[in-house]
Amino acid sequence: MSKRQSNTSARNTEPPADLPETATVIWREIMESNDLAGTVDRSALEAFCTLMARLREARKRVEDEGMVVKDPRGRVIPHPALAVERQTAEQIRAWGDRFAPLVKPVRKRGYMADATATSITNAVHLSAAKYAGPIAALKTLAWMIDEAQRESMEALQKAMTTTVPNYLKACTELQITPASIPTAVADAPVEKPASGVSSLQERAAQRRAG
Repeated sequence: MSKRQSNTSARNTEPPADLPETATVIWREIMESNDLAGTVDRSALEAFCTLMARLREARKRVEDEGMVVKDPRGRVIPHPALAVERQTAEQIRAWGDRFAPLVKPVRKRGYMADATATSITNAVHLSAAKYAGPIAALKTLAWMIDEAQRESMEALQKAMTTTVPNYLKACTELQITPASIPTAVADAPVEKPASGVSSLQERAAQRRAG
């Protein structure tokens, strides 16, 4: 994104200068909970924020003054703000979920996520910040495996052919699981324990020599 485009997107997220303070608060709330920069219909959002502000103000008046009040003649009547609240709520419902906050999935911790976190913590060579991206990807794969286990056996079987191989490959790339036996161990001579027969033969040979 160019600097000019970035400045334009930033301006699009700012509320109109003449928007009332109560509506401005709602504008910023919506911007913080949605990815609307550069795509927002500013006129539509302004109208929506104005309705929301009117609804909140009507509710606050009812909370502060009660559901019934006295008219100029002293008669007890329903608070006029109740009608404003009802009418405004109907208008807001007509907008549907156009400006509703985005719902972010909640990630639950599971066995794979915990085990992966432990492996990463114990991998000293992954302490550098440059590995942050690959580590995040690996943690995501671990979370996906946990989610598959929670969902169903069918989901887990599917993960075994796609997600799990990718997870193991990522582990190998990050060198937190050995792909083969370390060379030092593989090349080390294997010492065979002495048998009882050979030990007796050696002692007999020593007696004859003596």
